[in-house]
Amino acid sequence: MKKTAVIFIAFIAISTSCIAQTEKGKIFLGGSFEISSKKSGIITKNSTSFGVNPNIGFFVANNLVIGTGIGFVHSNLQPIISPNPNVSWSMGSKSDVINVRPFARYYVTLTPAIKFFSEAGVLMNWRKSRSIDRDGTVSPEKLSSNFYSAALSPGFAVFPSKKIGIELMFTGFQFLKQNDEYQKDVKSHFKSFNIGADFFNPRLGLQFYL
Repeated sequence: MKKTAVIFIAFIAISTSCIAQTEKGKIFLGGSFEISSKKSGIITKNSTSFGVNPNIGFFVANNLVIGTGIGFVHSNLQPIISPNPNVSWSMGSKSDVINVRPFARYYVTLTPAIKFFSEAGVLMNWRKSRSIDRDGTVSPEKLSSNFYSAALSPGFAVFPSKKIGIELMFTGFQFLKQNDEYQKDVKSHFKSFNIGADFFNPRLGLQFYL
């Protein structure tokens, strides 16, 4: 959280005279790419994951953008095993996730280079996964999960140039629903509703305004 805040404040310091491009007819383009590799316990293989999440939006009116994002994430998480045979271990998993996130966002100008925004979005997430036991064997049985969430999230956008925006966004009101299917006759459901912005886990993003 501290690193994210420091980076964002640094961009505020250099963004004092740029005019943000959020007029009707502009295109909002951005996204994220992530790749990771880590090792835990006494396993010989690394746990790896990679994902890509592009998004695009169109300003249908001044300061109002409507768009959508689509993403794919693949992960191969190896089981975590302790050298002590008396200590429990955690099962690994191999999974593929596809997600779609339509959204609408409205900006309010604070300075020529800084804008506050509020974003309403819906995330639809479909996951297929298989478990990995302690000797590395991948289970032939698949777990299917459907995850849905709706959120109203506040944030700030800083424009170091006319066509680049650096964003800091927090999760506000949020509703979550998840359905899991282990087999045809084994299912589980989960729902939750959260109120209040999560200021301790902000998300930093980069967007282009064309």
